Amino acid sequence: MFPLVLSTGFFADWAQGWADNIGGIVLVVIGMILIVIEMLIPGFGAAGISGGIALIAGLVIGSYSLPAAMFSLLIIVALLAVIAAVIFRSALKGKLSRSPVVLNTAIDADSTTRTGEETKKLIGMRGTAVTALRPAGIAVIDGKRMDVSSEAEFIDKDAEVEVVSVDGMKVLVKRV
Repeated sequence: MFPLVLSTGFFADWAQGWADNIGGIVLVVIGMILIVIEMLIPGFGAAGISGGIALIAGLVIGSYSLPAAMFSLLIIVALLAVIAAVIFRSALKGKLSRSPVVLNTAIDADSTTRTGEETKKLIGMRGTAVTALRPAGIAVIDGKRMDVSSEAEFIDKDAEVEVVSVDGMKVLVKRV
Protein backbone atom coordinates (compact mmCIF):
# COMPACT_ATOMS: atom_id res chain seq x y z
CA MET A 1 0.00 0.00 0.00
CA PHE A 2 2.77 2.49 0.92
CA PRO A 3 6.00 2.44 -1.15
CA LEU A 4 8.86 1.83 1.24
CA VAL A 5 12.48 2.71 0.68
CA LEU A 6 13.50 0.19 3.31
CA SER A 7 12.10 -3.26 2.71
CA THR A 8 12.62 -4.67 6.22
CA GLY A 9 13.39 -3.54 9.72
CA PHE A 10 12.00 -1.22 12.34
CA PHE A 11 11.65 1.89 10.15
CA ALA A 12 9.85 -0.02 7.40
CA ASP A 13 7.43 -1.54 9.90
CA TRP A 14 6.97 1.84 11.59
CA ALA A 15 6.18 3.63 8.31
CA GLN A 16 3.92 0.83 7.12
CA GLY A 17 2.02 0.90 10.43
CA TRP A 18 1.28 4.61 10.01
CA ALA A 19 0.44 4.22 6.30
CA ASP A 20 -2.13 1.55 7.11
CA ASN A 21 -3.82 3.64 9.81
CA ILE A 22 -5.23 6.95 8.58
CA GLY A 23 -7.26 7.46 11.81
CA GLY A 24 -4.10 7.63 13.89
CA ILE A 25 -2.54 10.15 11.50
CA VAL A 26 -5.66 12.34 11.61
CA LEU A 27 -5.69 12.31 15.44
CA VAL A 28 -1.97 13.14 15.64
CA VAL A 29 -2.36 16.03 13.17
CA ILE A 30 -5.40 17.39 15.04
CA GLY A 31 -3.54 17.05 18.34
CA MET A 32 -0.51 18.93 17.00
CA ILE A 33 -2.73 21.72 15.61
CA LEU A 34 -4.49 22.08 18.96
CA ILE A 35 -1.17 22.21 20.83
CA VAL A 36 0.12 24.89 18.44
CA ILE A 37 -3.09 26.87 19.05
CA GLU A 38 -2.43 26.51 22.78
CA MET A 39 1.05 27.97 22.26
CA LEU A 40 -0.55 31.05 20.72
CA ILE A 41 -3.20 31.68 23.38
CA PRO A 42 -2.44 32.30 27.06
CA GLY A 43 -3.00 29.72 29.76
CA PHE A 44 -3.34 25.96 29.73
CA GLY A 45 -6.87 25.30 28.62
CA ALA A 46 -9.13 23.25 26.46
CA ALA A 47 -6.96 23.40 23.33
CA GLY A 48 -3.85 22.05 25.09
CA ILE A 49 -5.68 19.33 26.98
CA SER A 50 -7.66 18.26 23.91
CA GLY A 51 -4.50 18.30 21.81
CA GLY A 52 -2.65 16.13 24.32
CA ILE A 53 -5.52 13.65 24.43
CA ALA A 54 -5.73 13.54 20.62
CA LEU A 55 -1.95 12.97 20.36
CA ILE A 56 -2.03 10.12 22.87
CA ALA A 57 -5.06 8.56 21.16
CA GLY A 58 -3.39 8.89 17.75
CA LEU A 59 -0.20 7.26 19.04
CA VAL A 60 -2.16 4.39 20.60
CA ILE A 61 -4.20 3.84 17.45
CA GLY A 62 -1.39 4.41 14.94
CA SER A 63 1.48 2.51 16.55
CA TYR A 64 1.74 -1.24 16.53
CA SER A 65 4.22 -1.48 19.43
CA LEU A 66 5.65 0.54 22.31
CA PRO A 67 8.98 1.24 20.55
CA ALA A 68 7.12 2.48 17.48
CA ALA A 69 4.94 4.72 19.66
CA MET A 70 8.02 6.11 21.44
CA PHE A 71 9.73 6.79 18.10
CA SER A 72 6.60 8.55 16.83
CA LEU A 73 6.40 10.56 20.04
CA LEU A 74 10.03 11.59 19.62
CA ILE A 75 9.31 12.88 16.12
CA ILE A 76 6.20 14.73 17.32
CA VAL A 77 8.05 16.37 20.22
CA ALA A 78 10.86 17.44 17.87
CA LEU A 79 8.35 18.97 15.44
CA LEU A 80 6.52 20.78 18.26
CA ALA A 81 9.85 22.07 19.62
CA VAL A 82 10.75 23.53 16.22
CA ILE A 83 7.28 25.10 15.91
CA ALA A 84 7.54 26.50 19.47
CA ALA A 85 10.96 27.99 18.70
CA VAL A 86 9.58 29.72 15.60
CA ILE A 87 6.57 31.06 17.53
CA PHE A 88 8.66 32.33 20.46
CA ARG A 89 11.23 33.90 18.14
CA SER A 90 8.40 35.65 16.35
CA ALA A 91 6.99 36.78 19.69
CA LEU A 92 10.33 38.30 20.65
CA LYS A 93 11.57 39.75 17.35
CA GLY A 94 9.10 39.14 14.54
CA LYS A 95 5.66 40.30 13.50
CA LEU A 96 4.03 38.83 16.60
CA SER A 97 6.13 41.12 18.83
CA ARG A 98 4.38 44.13 17.27
CA SER A 99 0.95 42.62 17.86
CA PRO A 100 -1.41 44.24 20.38
CA VAL A 101 -1.70 40.80 22.02
CA VAL A 102 1.90 40.91 23.27
CA LEU A 103 2.73 43.19 26.21
CA ASN A 104 5.97 45.03 25.44
CA THR A 105 6.16 47.47 28.32
CA ALA A 106 8.70 47.18 31.08
CA ILE A 107 8.93 48.60 34.58
CA ASP A 108 12.11 50.52 35.22
CA ALA A 109 13.72 50.80 38.66
CA ASP A 110 13.05 54.53 38.91
CA SER A 111 9.28 54.01 38.91
CA THR A 112 9.37 51.55 41.83
CA THR A 113 11.62 53.39 44.28
CA ARG A 114 11.68 56.71 46.05
CA THR A 115 14.82 58.63 46.88
CA GLY A 116 15.57 59.73 50.43
CA GLU A 117 14.73 63.30 49.44
CA GLU A 118 11.26 62.30 48.19
CA THR A 119 10.70 60.29 51.37
CA LYS A 120 11.57 63.22 53.66
CA LYS A 121 9.35 65.52 51.60
CA LEU A 122 6.28 63.25 51.93
CA ILE A 123 6.44 62.79 55.71
CA GLY A 124 4.03 65.19 57.40
CA MET A 125 2.19 66.08 54.17
CA ARG A 126 -1.59 65.95 54.19
CA GLY A 127 -3.96 64.68 51.61
CA THR A 128 -7.38 63.15 51.03
CA ALA A 129 -8.38 59.50 50.95
CA VAL A 130 -9.81 58.77 47.50
CA THR A 131 -11.01 55.34 48.62
CA ALA A 132 -11.78 53.94 52.04
CA LEU A 133 -8.56 52.72 53.67
CA ARG A 134 -9.16 49.19 55.06
CA PRO A 135 -6.21 49.58 55.91
CA ALA A 136 -4.92 49.96 52.32
CA GLY A 137 -6.31 52.20 49.63
CA ILE A 138 -5.61 55.26 47.50
CA ALA A 139 -5.05 58.84 48.60
CA VAL A 140 -4.14 62.08 46.85
CA ILE A 141 -1.10 63.65 48.51
CA ASP A 142 0.63 66.69 47.04
CA GLY A 143 -1.63 66.40 43.98
CA LYS A 144 -0.51 62.81 43.23
CA ARG A 145 -2.55 59.63 43.54
CA MET A 146 -0.66 56.98 45.49
CA ASP A 147 -1.23 53.69 47.21
CA VAL A 148 -1.26 54.15 50.97
CA SER A 149 -1.91 52.12 54.10
CA SER A 150 -3.35 53.30 57.39
CA GLU A 151 -2.01 52.41 60.81
CA ALA A 152 -4.36 49.39 61.17
CA GLU A 153 -7.47 51.56 61.30
CA PHE A 154 -10.37 52.08 58.95
CA ILE A 155 -10.38 55.53 57.34
CA ASP A 156 -13.43 56.69 55.43
CA LYS A 157 -13.36 57.92 51.85
CA ASP A 158 -12.73 61.68 51.54
CA ALA A 159 -11.20 61.83 55.04
CA GLU A 160 -8.10 63.97 55.54
CA VAL A 161 -4.93 61.94 56.10
CA GLU A 162 -1.33 62.72 57.02
CA VAL A 163 1.77 60.79 55.96
CA VAL A 164 3.46 59.21 59.00
CA SER A 165 6.26 57.25 57.34
CA VAL A 166 7.53 56.09 53.98
CA ASP A 167 9.41 52.83 53.41
CA GLY A 168 10.30 52.42 49.72
CA MET A 169 6.95 52.52 47.95
CA LYS A 170 4.92 51.87 51.14
CA VAL A 171 3.32 55.06 52.43
CA LEU A 172 1.80 54.88 55.93
CA VAL A 173 -0.88 57.45 56.81
CA LYS A 174 -3.08 58.33 59.78
CA ARG A 175 -6.40 60.14 60.07
CA VAL A 176 -6.04 63.85 60.83
